[in-house]
Amino acid sequence: VHDELGSLLVALKMDVGWLDKRLSEQEQRAAVEAPGQRDNMRGKMREKCQNMSRLIENAVVNVGRIITDLRPSILDHQGLWGALEWQAQEFVQSAEQQLKWCMEVNEQRELPEPMAMAVFRIFQEMLSNVGRHARARTVDVDIVEREGWLHLSVEDDGCGALPQVFESPQAYGILGMRERARHFGGVIDIDSQPGRGTRMRLSMPLAAHEVAA
Repeated sequence: VHDELGSLLVALKMDVGWLDKRLSEQEQRAAVEAPGQRDNMRGKMREKCQNMSRLIENAVVNVGRIITDLRPSILDHQGLWGALEWQAQEFVQSAEQQLKWCMEVNEQRELPEPMAMAVFRIFQEMLSNVGRHARARTVDVDIVEREGWLHLSVEDDGCGALPQVFESPQAYGILGMRERARHFGGVIDIDSQPGRGTRMRLSMPLAAHEVAA
């Protein structure tokens, strides 16, 4: 919600601010501007209103899609492991990046539905962070199962950032990932430095939740 609707609402706020400023200037300019200048400004304001209308339409579409995707249907069709690979391939094709993929898990293992959904959503957010911030050329995905733990990492060769950026109270995506992981006894580790890319890693215990399920 914060990634998709948040960006649309920010854009709408900027457009509304632009319109408000232009309208407040009209009375002062009316006496000195030629008719052609006024017509030009009216045209710009109409364009801005049309852009705002498109943003609102996109927001409405995204609300419907978000509601539909609260339970990702791809988990039903392909299972968690297939869904993770599909999501990675979709991401790099859209972002025009190179994917390095490694998965060493028991693909016959089926995780409880809430846990599978949490892993999938965390993975989506990791990729989303790469797409929004990294300016990377390559994404390295590593998913392994060792001694009853699932380890999932996403590493990029992008611009990186200072560690404190990921601890900010406004880093809602990071907070959401950590909350999902913590619910199942997992942790999110982030290693990043400016100019050295970023590595995000989920570590989550498997056996206890499977028994509980």
